[in-house]
Amino acid sequence: MQSFGKAIRGSVPALGLGLLTAFGVAAVTAGAAPSAFAQQVQVKVKKEFGEPFEAARLALQAQQFQLALDKAAAAAPFAADNTQKSAVEQIRVAAYANLKNYPETIKSIDTALALGVPPEMQKNYKGLLAVAYSETGDVAKSVQITKEYLDAYGGAADQYAFVARNKLNTKEYDEAVSYAQKAIDQNEKDGKGPNATYYNIVLSAYGQGNKLAEYYNTLAKVAPILNKDIYWRPLIEGAKREPKYKREEGLLDVYRALEQAKVPLTPQQQQEMGEIALNSGMAIESERVLAPLFAAGTLGGPGDAQADRNKKFYAKAQADAKADKAGGLAQSEKEAASKPTGAVYVSTGESYLGAGDYAKAAELLKKGLDKGGLEPGAADLARLRLGIAQMKGGQKEEARKTWAEVKGDNGSAWLAKVWTALSKV
Repeated sequence: MQSFGKAIRGSVPALGLGLLTAFGVAAVTAGAAPSAFAQQVQVKVKKEFGEPFEAARLALQAQQFQLALDKAAAAAPFAADNTQKSAVEQIRVAAYANLKNYPETIKSIDTALALGVPPEMQKNYKGLLAVAYSETGDVAKSVQITKEYLDAYGGAADQYAFVARNKLNTKEYDEAVSYAQKAIDQNEKDGKGPNATYYNIVLSAYGQGNKLAEYYNTLAKVAPILNKDIYWRPLIEGAKREPKYKREEGLLDVYRALEQAKVPLTPQQQQEMGEIALNSGMAIESERVLAPLFAAGTLGGPGDAQADRNKKFYAKAQADAKADKAGGLAQSEKEAASKPTGAVYVSTGESYLGAGDYAKAAELLKKGLDKGGLEPGAADLARLRLGIAQMKGGQKEEARKTWAEVKGDNGSAWLAKVWTALSKV
């Protein structure tokens, strides 16, 4: 099963990045003291408190953070009540945060909250606490506070992803999925493009939690959105897990889907695809697949330990392909009419599919299905290939209707869903 952990690592920023914007903590910027209180300082408080406090506030506005702390310390002994004490701590919070002194930021926030701050300030401080705990290395505490913040106020997509990633790390898979989905939803609300990291968290949580149905359903949703082989490959190869899947019957269809998804095949896979195609009577397709390997010398070249065997095989593919193009397929079509079942129509139609004649492929596959007499699994594979021919021939809606009828558990229905997704790319 594909692991998405490597793609996740390092892609969700720590909360400390963008300290003053991560949680919209506007109240911890320079100018933290409420303007109403600043006016009160000028007219109602004692000089011993008011003058150093006002100096602290102005220093904060000027981004002279250490000076702001010094002046706040001078004002603190003369604070007459909790309102004035809280105002001093608000200065300290802003100064410590901007100096990135996170332990002291935490202490000052706790003190200010105990003394009392306005509701909007409580929200900002909750967000800043999450950042500060993250920066001090207490990730568990940061995640806890971030959850409380998000549950109370909502937040940005990366904040939800921060919780989701850490829940994944602690193997709390249900919560990882929940918060990653909230990140996806918020990202969509913000009008941003799909974020692979958020989907990767969901996929990793389902995969590690052994929820295979959810894992593959998510892959089917994500693959056409992000359109990368990291999603297409495990989705397509999932067909091999089906109860009645047989390599000799279904592997060529797996490779065809991988090709359509532009997933690179290894030389070994290309060789296997070409050989299965020829062994199944698809000589033209076999020649097409094998030709680049022989042109590059990968097969039949000096480094090929089975060069003689592979050259003979390729020569047969070329000869059979030439014969099919010269009338062999047309003759097979004629013979199909006299057969008791539609099997020859189907195999001939599949050969035309591999040859790139999609209209003829669709015609013969339909004839084969209409004539009947096919095993249920074979009929479903024929419908799968009929849909492929229809799609490649420009009939996407017809193809999707055809694929919707495929029910087999031999990989055919699985691949029909894959091709339905591929038709939307």
